Amino acid sequence: MKRDWKFLKVIMLLLILTLSTALAGCGGSETANGGSGGKKGKTTEITWLVRTDPNMIEWEKETIRNFEAKHPDIKIKLETIPQAEIDQRLSTMIASGNVPDVWSSNWADSGFATYRQMGALLDLTPYVENDAQQLSGIPENLMDIYKIDGKIYGVPMLSIGSFLFYNKDLLDEAGLEYPPTDWSDHSWDWDKAIEYAQKLTKDTGKSKDKIYGMLNNVSPNFKTWNFGGDFFKPEAYETGDMGEPAVLDNPRNAEAIQLNVDLVHKYKVSPNPAALDAVSQLGDPFMTGKVAMIVNGGWGFWAYKPAEFNWGVAPIPYADGRQVPLFVDPWNISAKSKHPDESWEFVKFLADPEGGAKSFMEATTATPADTTLLEDWYKQMSEITGMPVDEVKQVNEGAFVEGREADNHLISKFSTISTTINQTMDAVNEGKKSVEEGLKEIDKNLRSLK
Repeated sequence: MKRDWKFLKVIMLLLILTLSTALAGCGGSETANGGSGGKKGKTTEITWLVRTDPNMIEWEKETIRNFEAKHPDIKIKLETIPQAEIDQRLSTMIASGNVPDVWSSNWADSGFATYRQMGALLDLTPYVENDAQQLSGIPENLMDIYKIDGKIYGVPMLSIGSFLFYNKDLLDEAGLEYPPTDWSDHSWDWDKAIEYAQKLTKDTGKSKDKIYGMLNNVSPNFKTWNFGGDFFKPEAYETGDMGEPAVLDNPRNAEAIQLNVDLVHKYKVSPNPAALDAVSQLGDPFMTGKVAMIVNGGWGFWAYKPAEFNWGVAPIPYADGRQVPLFVDPWNISAKSKHPDESWEFVKFLADPEGGAKSFMEATTATPADTTLLEDWYKQMSEITGMPVDEVKQVNEGAFVEGREADNHLISKFSTISTTINQTMDAVNEGKKSVEEGLKEIDKNLRSLK
């Protein structure tokens, strides 16, 4: 009996050891403490949400490979969503608690302010303070855009101004000098730009041959910024709430909108909405040579890269009080992320000027937020545009002297606000409503949103 008991004890001990080993091998995809420095063999998976973009997929895959090689205990799951669907899908994710770990709030139409007010963004302050040296290349004024009440909610990845892009070949054909790159050269004003646009406009009577001299492709409110106006009060940008609109408060608003209407109906150098829709059927009107000069965001630097003609970059024409829209996109981490530490490791990699930030710049030609990469970017853009490096630097730096962060990034629920404004502006641009009537209607409709 004694020997049988000893035998049973040995069998039980072997069973316990076998079960312990088996359970250890079924520990799941994360470490016991949820961190990235767990026991060997365990990994944590985090989700990276990006916009669907065929031009970016190779960079995204390469970034994941490079990061995982350095962090074998963290796996990145890539999730792509078309930009038009991001707001709706994100709202569903946030409501269900099934959130992406790393994403950019400005890649959704609603923008940073909307998602911060929803409580969807993690306070990154302790992480940023702990890794301040690695982020030292990002200027403080850019970091401050996403610093609310002393808390940091985003790390800038790119920093884009707004510019006038022009078709060098069409200017050469018209015998026109290229516009200056110095924003302080006020001889390049709207009168001069209209003079250029008139000489560049070609109308043979056949719509397929028509070339428009100018297209101001920015939003109605950005058009007012270019003239020192604004549809909103300063506190709207500080609090994130639209509040009382300022559409009728500043006479520069009417001046700005009227000039842009005149480009269509008085000077006949810009397409009306119907004509713009028609020429856009062929593709981007600037890329297809249907527009000689276009005011647009700095994404033109990479959007126009494949152009089959030579192009250059100049300041937005001068007007008293000119302000320039800036687009500074951040990397964010979801407030409900189950793996904030691992997510921060990935954000650090994306922001690293020797890692993700550099490869992002090289893949997109987007203006980097980290200033240590700017000299490389200037050289890159010089090769693409044929402009001297010092001119590329001058035109880019000048935009930031007069620049301010975009309204849709800082005012919440801006997707609805923008739709409300555009509904009326379409009628104004078509000549169906006067500028005065349009602005009064916009003011009334915005107040109804409060």
